[in-house]
Amino acid sequence: MKTLYPYQERVLQVLAQGRNVILVIPTGGGKTLAALLPFLQSCAFNDGTLPGKAVYVTPMRVLATQFTRTCHQLLEELNPPLIEPLRQRYAQFGRPLLSLQTGESPDDPQFESLITACTIDQLLASALGVPYSVDGARANINVGLPASAYLILDEPHLYPLNRQGQSCFGALTTTIELLRQLKDLTRFTFMSATLSRPLVEQLAQMIDAEVIEASDEELAALARGRQRVFRRVAEPLSAEQVLERHQRCSLVVCNRVERAQELYLQLDELIQERGLDIRLQLLHSRFSDEDRRRQSEELQGWLGPAAWDEKSGRYQGENVIVVATQVVEVGLDISVETLHSELSPANSLIQRAGRCARFPHQQGQVFVYSLPVDDQGQAQTLPYEPEPCQRTWEALAEYDGQVVRFQEERRLLDTVHCESDLQLLARYEEQRPDLLEKMVTSLRKPDPRVRSTLIRDDLQVALLVHDTPEEEIVTAPWQWQLFTLRPSLLQGRHWQALQERAAALGLDWVCKQAVLVGAGSGRAAQGEDHSRTRSETAAQGEDDSRREPLYTWEPVTNPATEISSALVLALPQALVTYDRDLGLVFRDGRLPLTARWQQRLEGTRYQSRPLERRRSGAVSQTVLRQRYEEHIGGLADAYHYGLYHELVYALRRLEERMGLAAGTIDQAIQLALALHDLGKLAEGWQRWARSWERLYHEKKGLHYQEPAADYLFAKTTYDVRAREERQWEQELAVRRPNHACESVALACRFIRDCLGATTPASPTAPVARATCYAIARHHTTGAHEYGATRLAPGALEAVRRALALVQRETSPRPMNLQLILPECQQGDLFPENVRSGKFSQPDLDPQTPQYETWLAFVMTRALRLADQRADVYR
Repeated sequence: MKTLYPYQERVLQVLAQGRNVILVIPTGGGKTLAALLPFLQSCAFNDGTLPGKAVYVTPMRVLATQFTRTCHQLLEELNPPLIEPLRQRYAQFGRPLLSLQTGESPDDPQFESLITACTIDQLLASALGVPYSVDGARANINVGLPASAYLILDEPHLYPLNRQGQSCFGALTTTIELLRQLKDLTRFTFMSATLSRPLVEQLAQMIDAEVIEASDEELAALARGRQRVFRRVAEPLSAEQVLERHQRCSLVVCNRVERAQELYLQLDELIQERGLDIRLQLLHSRFSDEDRRRQSEELQGWLGPAAWDEKSGRYQGENVIVVATQVVEVGLDISVETLHSELSPANSLIQRAGRCARFPHQQGQVFVYSLPVDDQGQAQTLPYEPEPCQRTWEALAEYDGQVVRFQEERRLLDTVHCESDLQLLARYEEQRPDLLEKMVTSLRKPDPRVRSTLIRDDLQVALLVHDTPEEEIVTAPWQWQLFTLRPSLLQGRHWQALQERAAALGLDWVCKQAVLVGAGSGRAAQGEDHSRTRSETAAQGEDDSRREPLYTWEPVTNPATEISSALVLALPQALVTYDRDLGLVFRDGRLPLTARWQQRLEGTRYQSRPLERRRSGAVSQTVLRQRYEEHIGGLADAYHYGLYHELVYALRRLEERMGLAAGTIDQAIQLALALHDLGKLAEGWQRWARSWERLYHEKKGLHYQEPAADYLFAKTTYDVRAREERQWEQELAVRRPNHACESVALACRFIRDCLGATTPASPTAPVARATCYAIARHHTTGAHEYGATRLAPGALEAVRRALALVQRETSPRPMNLQLILPECQQGDLFPENVRSGKFSQPDLDPQTPQYETWLAFVMTRALRLADQRADVYR
């Protein structure tokens, strides 16, 4: 293990003292190690200093990918005897210690690994109950994640904010509010190289965190003799200027993908004309997953630490020019001699500069170019706002031709961003009640449209290339190779150009959109949101999570409204293609191609392919028959062996904050495990189970032996991949009854008695409510009604054995099983709140922590993950 800087040791100390951290350190200064090492140390020694799970949160997918490399190296360096028990625990249910969860690499949709790296969009969507990673039936499974994990939030200045004038909404302020709600429950490290000082000072008070910065002596040690000189260039960036100033390695950063592609083609033409021996590479967000991984590895080889002499700071690698977009601002441990950048706000510009003279003793130059203007003479600042770009340009005049170190970078940040940062925080404080109410409303009744308000309004649409999507892509279209882009690239004049090319080629469609079968038309003009339709449809029935939704493809006829709201779009190969060096290319003339490139692309045929996705080993495709006690025993093993270690920190903090006796929530979770399927012990459910087993064996041509009369089913035989089994079920004379809310209706008196919640004012009453919520919604997010139910003979004995299985080391407490109702009539668990779907009434006062809310979702996560993993332990 490397020797730690003093600031890294201070992070260890502060977190060990139960405080949160805001870490402000220069780019390349080792922030990731500082934030991650305390967690790995806590896990290795099992000392309870930090939660038992970590989530590393980034603004961009590329940074999450880079983190996984760093983390893999750290895990390899740890003492094997300390880390091996952890590895075995996670391998038991098919998870590695480290996973990536992004749009392009959704390898851990339920955040089950020890450490998961994800984007801010993935974390916030999960916390708000509108996840991108799982379907609507499982939308509540990740809500409790941020309350039970150690959060490492990297480069928050890049978290999006909505462009709505005086609005405060967006991922940055939603993150701040989330941390304010969680500051007493979990631990987090909020870290960046590019936050203004006033922003840091106010954030520290808001989220009750200690600011850790490097001293002047530490900054000198971190710099290790490297220097960057900034220079302004009062004309737009061009290929000629890049070649004129090129030495052996250069990085060119453009603000938009189209501009990067165009500059790449211009450089390629000049290099060919002049016969130069220069390797040219393009990097942006519209490459395939496979090519992005290849590019990242190649760049690391060409420009990473191994390409530089550590003593002299001289470059020893290939002659290379890399043209890129903002994807290189964070996450790539590379360095160049010369950086060319289009003008951008100071915080982004400094991140870009962090890829120049990054390693010891290097000398680098950063050229910042003014932006081109449009026909009206206005600077083309997109995707940024004009004002911060202009302020940055003016502020750079002071540093033109000067060496810019971290101290100068901080002054530049303060000059450009201080006023706007303070204005943002003032708007946030003013509108905070509204922000919190939107968050709570989203948890009460999830609606994915809230993402555009609370996460980002800079919409991106998902596009795949396919000629016949309606024939080959009928399930999970998001599990094909997708490209994300702004809706405007398929609207207005661009749509007209695509239409003209389609007409010239005799195509009968330009673009199609995926629509959930049975959800009605997906047209945005009719007010439908595709992701909402998919989620709500999936959440209506308890067992829909076992059935794969089907999709059809409808032609887009109104691009102004339909493009932005589509779940996934498809374009035919005749209108768009793909090149491993250029990325996604539209065939409508928008990108000026040389004759050589036109000829190359003319013969290119590209069609999106399905992606291979890692599935959790705990999710079995074939469900085998199990009796009640056997199933509950599996949940008990899954919880005690694995989940308890992840959740115990959160359980103890919740107990402290809610004034509960130690072990109260653990006891409540055990009750939820034992009673969550109580409704299956009803006569109706047992009749259905026996009928299904007979039919299943008959259809399979298998011998069937009817179980004894006292055999109470919890699971029936079922293959989730076999679509014909859905049809078989329709042949049964009896329908499968629901059971989740029925379980609550039958057991709520017993649960309250076990937890000592004798009155609504009892300290444990919130725990009893949370337990009932977790049981009621362990299959779907909006369940509230229950049907007439009568327990089968022997049900209470099965419950008694199940309770004995889950209690384990806990001293058995007297339990009056007679408080479990033998039957119930049809009803509603939340009659006064049916429309809003509330499970309780959280206080909307921003000063009041929502402990009961987080408790309910932590318990739901524990129950649902244990339910999924139960078969692994049987």
